[in-house]
Amino acid sequence: MASKSTGESKSAFLITGASSYLGRSLARILAKNDRNRLLLASRRPPRYGSAPENKNIRHLHGIDLSQEEGLRTLARAADDYFPGKFHVVNCLGFFPGYLAMEDLSLGDAKKVFESNVVALYGVAHSILPLMCNRKGGHFIGFSSHTNYQHYPDIIAYCAAKAAVESMISGIANEYLSRGIIANTIALSTLLTEAERKMKPQGDRKNWLRPEEVSRFIENFVLKPAALVNGNVIHLYKYSDSYFHQSYFERIKK
Repeated sequence: MASKSTGESKSAFLITGASSYLGRSLARILAKNDRNRLLLASRRPPRYGSAPENKNIRHLHGIDLSQEEGLRTLARAADDYFPGKFHVVNCLGFFPGYLAMEDLSLGDAKKVFESNVVALYGVAHSILPLMCNRKGGHFIGFSSHTNYQHYPDIIAYCAAKAAVESMISGIANEYLSRGIIANTIALSTLLTEAERKMKPQGDRKNWLRPEEVSRFIENFVLKPAALVNGNVIHLYKYSDSYFHQSYFERIKK
């Protein structure tokens, strides 16, 4: 949206899950405006590809945001780093692949809920009071189109994303009077190497590119409409296979 040295006023973002495909893409897009202030949080050291490094980017890695210690570290860092209003984009999540319920271990099911739901609750619980004290901001989480289709082999993932949508809608209602706008973005398939491997016959030309989603987020967050609050915003492209083939035809290996 903005480029270097445009003179535009800077904005501040906390990106959790910053080592994910989407988190890395969003960091690259936002870093193109060197007036933006970014706090990036992840378990692994973030990798940015061609993103410019600048003094307005801080890396906070090696923390587990499903645990209280990691959340306290995040809250302290955000309190120290953001002098004013900031926005949160929560890119945390874990997708275990396409497995029948009986084949997905309880341990992996717990990981799905810990990364998608428990960590989101923890981030919101820890960061929303600070956002309110900094004059509000936008809080964004991610869901998936699959949540609405009740597909087999992704039961735990869909249940977790349903919880994400419900939680963010609740945040929108509970915190609107304190300056918080909260929305969920439901994505179709992202064009990533991991998805290519899981869906070798997929309609790749119509998958969402992480940079497309990142640019949408940048524009949506920086020009928010107060009435767009508590919603699930669907992002997808037209696809012949999606609209004219059954799920089981589309997932053929």
